[in-house]
Amino acid sequence: MIRALPRTALAGALVALVLFPTIEARRAPLAGSYVVTDLGTLGGLSAQAYDINQSGAIVGYATTAGSQGHAFLWRDGQMTDLLTLGGSQSDAMAVNDYGQVVGRSRINASSSTHAVLWDNGAKIDLTPGAEQAVANGINNHRQVVGTRNHSVAFLWQNGIATDLPHLGGGGGFASDINDAGQAVGSSYTTHVTDLGPMPHAVLWQNGTATDLGILPGAEDSGAAAINNLGQIVGSSGRTDPESYQVTSQSFIYANGMMTALPVPSTESGAADINDDGVVVGTMRAAGGASRHHAYIYADGVVTNLNSLIPAGSGLHLAYAFAINNDGQIAAVALDAQARYHAVLLTPSTAAPPPVPVNVTVTDVSKSEGNSGTTSFTFTVKLSAAAATPVSVSFATANGSARAAEDYVARAGVLAFAPGETSRTVPVTVVGDRRREGDEVFYLNLSSAAGAVVTDAQGAAIVRNDDR
Repeated sequence: MIRALPRTALAGALVALVLFPTIEARRAPLAGSYVVTDLGTLGGLSAQAYDINQSGAIVGYATTAGSQGHAFLWRDGQMTDLLTLGGSQSDAMAVNDYGQVVGRSRINASSSTHAVLWDNGAKIDLTPGAEQAVANGINNHRQVVGTRNHSVAFLWQNGIATDLPHLGGGGGFASDINDAGQAVGSSYTTHVTDLGPMPHAVLWQNGTATDLGILPGAEDSGAAAINNLGQIVGSSGRTDPESYQVTSQSFIYANGMMTALPVPSTESGAADINDDGVVVGTMRAAGGASRHHAYIYADGVVTNLNSLIPAGSGLHLAYAFAINNDGQIAAVALDAQARYHAVLLTPSTAAPPPVPVNVTVTDVSKSEGNSGTTSFTFTVKLSAAAATPVSVSFATANGSARAAEDYVARAGVLAFAPGETSRTVPVTVVGDRRREGDEVFYLNLSSAAGAVVTDAQGAAIVRNDDR
């Protein structure tokens, strides 16, 4: 599913990434790091990634050896040219979990572009009568949304394209659709400023358009994406009519309320949200190879994605356009020559170091007896059941009690089977009738395998019972 960004200068910057300047909109856990995979190109110098499905397949736009730009599908490490409807250029905007791809394509040598569906090798023109059109989103039921003739939002299903209603201002732009058939985007309202009619984020469902409103202090808004739980993200802001300076804030819309995300920037846009509520987007800020920085929002915290990739990659993450439920992100990066790279960010799967299993030994205290022998039993314990066998060496050692005279020396190895947490070591103590003080000897542990000895010595107190 591809999300269109709202009508702000940030959205304009994102639109300018691709070859077609007339497109109305473009979409482009958490502490940890990401592995960066450069998806390559179709033989040219640059590529941009716009969407990712649940199996990690990515679509976007890449240049060819002939300097043309074609839609691509990348999966299993291979980039495939999806070709065009007959013209020289095409652009893939969204992919569903079945590998069906939508976007736009030139239809001939002219500049006219039509919305297109690439489906199992077939190229289907979704808007054959349109002047200009683009398909921005597709769900798993093969429902497609987009924009035709510059400002008419449409829904395509079962071979028929239907116009979506607007908010009174005469136009709309559809950016995404979830599996429940809820579509989002933006639509012009009847509110007019010096810059013209103001667009608001809109939700289309059951044939009606719902105005999602704007953030406090803003004049416009646009919805970029909707997840399968009905949570919506985008941006809301205003443009100064004299300086044309844009300010915008990323938002999330849920439970009937639009809330600003704590992005540390005066100009940002949220591009996508997965079903876990994790958001990715772009903000403008100082530093890096570009004033644009990709960010991720999770657990109430916004993090610059450039701080979560390995240092020395040579790439600056400028735009994060899509995230799937496994946390994989489709993004666009810049290199030192300002070339665009389509990249996949995969959360690091390095497992945390295992919690060590500790070995301890207990003390024991008993009377020695007046004759014969008494068994003094030490208990050797593991702090947790181990998944693999554990062994530890043991040996008695003299204190005030002496081997052969007061007790029988022992030494050996204890073996713990997986799941076993306790073993015993009995030591024989010799009884006598001598009047003497309490005596002590020890059991020492050493050379553990599969565990760590944290209490290496147990004491046996031989209490004198002759008075």
